[in-house]
Amino acid sequence: MYIRIFNNIYPSQVLLLEAGGEEPEVADVPAFAPMLQSSSIDWGFRTQADPKSCLARTNGQCSWARGKVMGGSSVINYMIYIRGNPRDYDEWAERGNIGWSYEEVLPYFIKSEDNHNIDKVAPYKHGVGGYLSVEMFNYQDENVLTLLRAFEEVGLPLIDQNSGKQIGGSLLQTTSRNGRRESANIAFIRPIRRKRRNLVIETEAYALRVLIDPHTKTAYGVEYEKNGRLIRATAKKEVIVSCGAIMSPKLLMLSGIGPAEHLQNFGIPVIKDLPVGYNLQDHTTIDGLMFSLTNRTATTTTDEQMRHDVFYYREEGEGPLSSTGPLQVNAFVQTKYEFEPGRPDIQYSIDATNVRNMVTQPILAAETKVTPLAYYNGLVIRPILLNPESRGVIKLNHTDPWYGYPLIYANTFEEEIDLLRIVEGIKQSLNLLKTQALQKIGVNLVTTPLPACDNIRFGTDEYWVCMVRSYTSTIYHYSGTCKMGPRHDRGAVVDPQLRVYGIKNLRVIDTSIMPRVVRGNTNAPTIMIAEKGSDMIKSTWLKKKGLQGMNFKQMIKNLFLNH
Repeated sequence: MYIRIFNNIYPSQVLLLEAGGEEPEVADVPAFAPMLQSSSIDWGFRTQADPKSCLARTNGQCSWARGKVMGGSSVINYMIYIRGNPRDYDEWAERGNIGWSYEEVLPYFIKSEDNHNIDKVAPYKHGVGGYLSVEMFNYQDENVLTLLRAFEEVGLPLIDQNSGKQIGGSLLQTTSRNGRRESANIAFIRPIRRKRRNLVIETEAYALRVLIDPHTKTAYGVEYEKNGRLIRATAKKEVIVSCGAIMSPKLLMLSGIGPAEHLQNFGIPVIKDLPVGYNLQDHTTIDGLMFSLTNRTATTTTDEQMRHDVFYYREEGEGPLSSTGPLQVNAFVQTKYEFEPGRPDIQYSIDATNVRNMVTQPILAAETKVTPLAYYNGLVIRPILLNPESRGVIKLNHTDPWYGYPLIYANTFEEEIDLLRIVEGIKQSLNLLKTQALQKIGVNLVTTPLPACDNIRFGTDEYWVCMVRSYTSTIYHYSGTCKMGPRHDRGAVVDPQLRVYGIKNLRVIDTSIMPRVVRGNTNAPTIMIAEKGSDMIKSTWLKKKGLQGMNFKQMIKNLFLNH
């Protein structure tokens, strides 16, 4: 959970609060990504039980991982660098969010990027020299290259999916550097942490509420807990909330900003009645659609070989552990339910899994994420829903609103079209099995019915619907709960400058501001939002000081005269 408090502009003092601790070294290893979820650096959120999804999960609840660590979820994600579809951003602008069209946000993607494969992508759409390292992994096993050929065989050309076109296959670029994870913390904070005396970072600091003057409706600080002590920090300029789509709405509601009736139920004085927590969206997927590999193509290994790989990675940063295995392969497609040219509604992600006996005892990937991605004997094909129509909501915990986890009502498959799209995505993915590339290496569909659906004939639409509802999963792209919109938008929480409506000196800068979730992974768009938001902050306060438009010498002269 990040809270940034801006006190002055030059020289500024910035307090950054993080609820978790420092980023552990083990998180650097790309192949260890699955092992970080449900660990001590994951919040461990779970959805509320829903009659339409997650039916085979424990207590009918899906696990929703979120990073509780410096760098947030960029420390526990799969490092995929995808920006989304250009039309996603154009739609934001068309709905009244001035300044958020694709052409207007593209410079912010480019600004942060230090692309190490500029010769393999569309160079005019990418940047070199930014803080964030973006590259293709050096290591690919033979299955990765085979999967790429299979996508080409089914008519999906290999393209740069960040070039403005999406439909096709790709060997993904990732937020990594020389085979090691490049989290937002590593990219943006570590390089300046010891150099900027104006930056103060407090880890294991749990934010409780934003301090807001109820008369002037002005944010003036934050209250947080650290080591059992309650601390108040005040701000002369702004408070910036960047806690993500689950915790940002919780913090706002605890601060008196949210649905009036909901806050009143908890005895929280209402400072501003806004639809905080609504418009929750996610990129839903499934576990359970599995392809088996032959012994020749499986990458499972001995303990001795694994120790060798660990030593080799530690010394050289190379080898099987320096990549994410088959997850390097990606594809965007259209189903029969998507009619707009160039916009996909399904993304295919291919996960590694280890299954003891895939024929008689299939074990779902979500239940076995305990081994590195480099070692596997099966593939989990994940059709990911890119444009959900269903909407959920985040609410305060009625048992303990302050320290209890917020209640997540995902409402997955509330709209039937979302279910139909994923089922169609499943059926389209089976075309991969007909390709020469996969037939040549002996890839087969695992046809043993899953336990929750073993009373239904495998491969029928009824079976696929059962599998989707029972083995619902996520790729952790929660968004939309502090929606950005123009003043006339009754669902909006922040304006296009990311300022909370009706509250002075308070902004939200994270995925919660997305009006609609973008069609693709959300790490790169989140960084873009932060880049654009930081320019908005600078523009506001430099303008107020009369510094905007000055050259460097004029600025320095002005500052000395005023200090």
